Amino acid sequence: MSILPFEREIIERGLGPILFTAAICLALVAILSFVGGGYASLAFVYLIKQDVFLALLATAVVSASLLRLNNQNAEELSPRKIWIAAIAVAIVVLVGRHLILLDYDMSRDEQMATFDAAIFRSGQLAAMLSEPWPHQAEALNTDFMLPVADRSAWVSGYLPINAAIRGIFDLVGASQLVGPLAVAVGALALDACVRKIWPDQGAYRWIALLLYLGSGQVLINGMTTYAMSLHLTLNLVWLSLFLERRTSCDVAALIVGFLAVGLHQPIFHPMFAAPILATLLLTKDWQRAALYFVAYAVFGAFWAYWPSVTIELTGMPLPGDQQSYLTRLRSALDNGRPAGLLEMIANLLRFVTWQHLLLLPLLILGLRGAFRSALFASLATGIILTIAVMTIILPYQGHGFGYRYLHGLIGSAILLAVHGWDRIGASRDRWSSLFKRTSIGTFVLLIPAQLYFANAFHAPYARASHALDKLDSDYVVISGDAAPFAVDLVINEPFLQNRPIRLVEERLATTTLSDLCAEGPDMIFVKEPFFDNIRSYYSLPALEDGALDNDKLTMAAQESGCIVR
Repeated sequence: MSILPFEREIIERGLGPILFTAAICLALVAILSFVGGGYASLAFVYLIKQDVFLALLATAVVSASLLRLNNQNAEELSPRKIWIAAIAVAIVVLVGRHLILLDYDMSRDEQMATFDAAIFRSGQLAAMLSEPWPHQAEALNTDFMLPVADRSAWVSGYLPINAAIRGIFDLVGASQLVGPLAVAVGALALDACVRKIWPDQGAYRWIALLLYLGSGQVLINGMTTYAMSLHLTLNLVWLSLFLERRTSCDVAALIVGFLAVGLHQPIFHPMFAAPILATLLLTKDWQRAALYFVAYAVFGAFWAYWPSVTIELTGMPLPGDQQSYLTRLRSALDNGRPAGLLEMIANLLRFVTWQHLLLLPLLILGLRGAFRSALFASLATGIILTIAVMTIILPYQGHGFGYRYLHGLIGSAILLAVHGWDRIGASRDRWSSLFKRTSIGTFVLLIPAQLYFANAFHAPYARASHALDKLDSDYVVISGDAAPFAVDLVINEPFLQNRPIRLVEERLATTTLSDLCAEGPDMIFVKEPFFDNIRSYYSLPALEDGALDNDKLTMAAQESGCIVR
């Protein structure tokens, strides 16, 4: 039977990217599952417990969607529908924060955003620690804190804008709206970018919107307090303003850029913006180029100096090897990870499996012609640059739904995918059928699976933390070695108003226990069974009674005056 022209085009321009995507993903799953299992990294735990299943499910859904394709026309997206979608996704994210993540900040990144927000809400930039806590600060958990030489005050080592935004919302008790609003505004900003790039292609707005809403990474990270949702939103708002090519919009874009650089780490927004700004040099738009490059130089200097401002408020210098971002970056480079490249490959596979089923095939099509256009080349370069830089300096992302260090570039990936859609040409009606089917598969099968995995990983820690909150004691001592990431259960308010105050067992200074126990406070040592559910997630056996071996510390606390229970 002869192949009709449209069928040939489907094979050449449709199945090619899809089969390539499936083959690469399945090959990576097999290789990483075999090789990565020898490394103790959360990236490989995610791979085995979540991403393998998601990759196989995605392959099955796309394969089924390819059967008996018919011609369908893509609808145009009206302004009313985009607003309805934005409001709907905000509601989904808000409800998901409660139902899926149980209103819990699991990682230190999230905890530090909430921690700093409480400090900023009080009108301060650092929280003072009164006696006896400067001598027991490490036991309070100072991970990811600004590394001061003498701990009479504490604040996170992150830049402040993410926490400041949450602190402002928290003034009216609405901090949980930040993530949902960020996701909603991101959808509107993405739509604005599509309208500016393809003003006569209303149907493309549907493609972009569904790729965005079909990203489990976008939805679930929006439920967290990570800065990444704000990175994505501010990048898209910045791009929509930049594309206007008006002075007033350029000034607005610079304000957005200033905030984006200061969200939490200073490198992410510049890696997105720098390739785009380079197009101004290629087009010899010297006036705009000068405006942006001078402004970003000022932004970089300001935010580089910010930790010093915070340190001056505490009255204590940083240790000599932590004086600047440059020295901290050098330290990160010196502490390379033996499985760094494998971890990055696992991260990228995870990124793909947490997106809409057709994002990567369309992205591949878009990349084919991206470097014929300055804009699309710059979007692609931002993605490549971020992957390259993070592979070198920090291939381990730690916690995250999808690959969060690429989160701010999801908008770029979607715009490149829409460019791929634009290049399909005469086969677009056939692809419309495929896109609708895979969108249904994404929303009905893939995203529910992602929500399940997010809850399964999050829930043991959230329930453990909520149980600690209910303990009637002044102090609760938690072994950071009892389970993976158990140390992250040690969360305290910046002004230590929470009860019980949580302490890391391995970091308690026995020499100053007498100060801590001077007034005869209650102290509970968490027992081995408490960690069973967390250990079970990692397929680790339950701890035997006495495995934590804290008898000496218990006796020292009792002798110092604490009432140990």
